[in-house]
Amino acid sequence: MTRNTDVLWDSTLEGVLATALDAVVVMTPNGSIARWNSVAETTFGWTANEAEGCSLGELIVPLEHRQAHQEGLSRVAAGGEPHVLNRRIEITALHRDGHEFPVELSITTASTTAGEVYVGFIRDISERRNAERKVEHEAATNRLMFEVASMAADSESLDEALRKALAAICEITTWPVGHAFTVPAGNQKILRSSGIWFELRPGIADKIRRRTDEIEFTRGVGLPGTILECGAARWVTDTAKEDNFVRKDCGFRGAFGFPLKSSGRIVAILEFFSESPAKPDPGMLLIVQALGEQVGRVFERLQTHDHEKLLLHELNHRMKNIIAVVQAIAQQTFRSAKDVGDAQNVLQGRLTAIANAQDLLISKNIEGASLQKLIEGSLAGSGVDQQKVSICGPEIPVSSRNAVTISLAVHEMCTNSMKYGAFSNADGRVAIEWGIEELQESFFFSWTETGGPPVAPPTRKGFGSSLIEKGLASDLGGLITLDYRPEGLVCRFTGPAPEAFSKTPVQR
Repeated sequence: MTRNTDVLWDSTLEGVLATALDAVVVMTPNGSIARWNSVAETTFGWTANEAEGCSLGELIVPLEHRQAHQEGLSRVAAGGEPHVLNRRIEITALHRDGHEFPVELSITTASTTAGEVYVGFIRDISERRNAERKVEHEAATNRLMFEVASMAADSESLDEALRKALAAICEITTWPVGHAFTVPAGNQKILRSSGIWFELRPGIADKIRRRTDEIEFTRGVGLPGTILECGAARWVTDTAKEDNFVRKDCGFRGAFGFPLKSSGRIVAILEFFSESPAKPDPGMLLIVQALGEQVGRVFERLQTHDHEKLLLHELNHRMKNIIAVVQAIAQQTFRSAKDVGDAQNVLQGRLTAIANAQDLLISKNIEGASLQKLIEGSLAGSGVDQQKVSICGPEIPVSSRNAVTISLAVHEMCTNSMKYGAFSNADGRVAIEWGIEELQESFFFSWTETGGPPVAPPTRKGFGSSLIEKGLASDLGGLITLDYRPEGLVCRFTGPAPEAFSKTPVQR
């Protein structure tokens, strides 16, 4: 920093410097500071004794503006027109501690006995800018809250809701990357990446996206697993210093996330990343969680809609398929009956059982049913000969929502077996088993057919297979395998163990 002790001054300006409410800086034509009032001392951190005689450009002009400042001085010294005199402009200035801050600047000239000087009136407008930013941020937040609330009422897709929520929160926080995990309805111990990411710049999340796909996130594992475990928002100030942050060295140092809940259950977890370490911001978390509550409404509404759609689709499927089922029952009944009267009685009983099953399938108020009773009801409702079925498994309570899904699945397997499998001839048998695999602490259910006609994998996947693979697996949070063995179909479901069950097996 250069210093020029040969400064010019005129006592007529003393009153201006002493009474001005703004910082007043007097500069000579060569750019050195001639006078520096007490407000300037407070504003810039330099005392008058330290500042006077120094180059103004080197003292308070930020580096990116210094060349323009020097060019302006040279232009005016050569007789050129000044660009900033007698105007109010907003620019940044440099404090003694090195930080830049916004100022309002107006410059005029004054004549002294020693010649003309420049008088700058400088006002720190940091508070005004902060207030403006706060108003703009609140306006943007309110706008996004309205947009997300409207989306929550109208959105027809969970994916769409997640995308809009991630984009809205990244806009509010100015964080560059957001991602959504989902939590299976039947398994609150695992997380699955939705594959939905928000990127402020294309490709910025490539590395963390790949790392996310490589890790199996369960309760307590990493940021999302911790949120799943505690059920509340979490903030990581510096990922490099967080032992349980399992996606280090992916280009992000700050992270936070929070759960989305529907009917008290965590349905998704949203997480966000910044490229620099970031201190916790409680106000930000309150805002983004309010947005999250709106998205939770989407889950609740659309899950109800999807469940109703599944039921309606199944009923439509049943109406188209029921004639074929009745025909199969009639053929088996009349083939084995002693006479027409006997056949009519048997057929009437089976048709009544089917009608009763339809009442079960459209009911949404099944309460307190056990898995055994549910399976027996579905078998009876399908019109199959229950003497051809063996059942073995512990008593397990089934919720009303899962009861409908399980009934649909068992009914569908009965229908398919009557058309193509073990129930389609006199020799076929079906073994139904369920229980707890204690080593894996998981629940299993198996349907094994034997004695029917030779089996071959289907050439196309129909509604029944989709219902079993997607509906049952999705609602119960597990996996379905269909093994089309020549000797008979084997269907096996594995999923999380129910919280309460009796280990006493039921056999029939």
